Amino acid sequence: MTENEVKRVVTRLMGKDVLSYRLREDGFLVVINRQGWKVTFSPTEVEKALQSRRRRPGANHD
Repeated sequence: MTENEVKRVVTRLMGKDVLSYRLREDGFLVVINRQGWKVTFSPTEVEKALQSRRRRPGANHD
């Protein structure tokens, strides 16, 4: 996954209120927001967010 894809996934999952993030080697994404909350997303959640970002609006997804 490219750095731009990771940034898009972070924005999709947490919005723009993010101070820091790290995609771990095991696929877990760790995000810290401006309030200091540390949130960990599973590889499944990361993949779902990535796939939803790749879909084009108006495309037929049957």
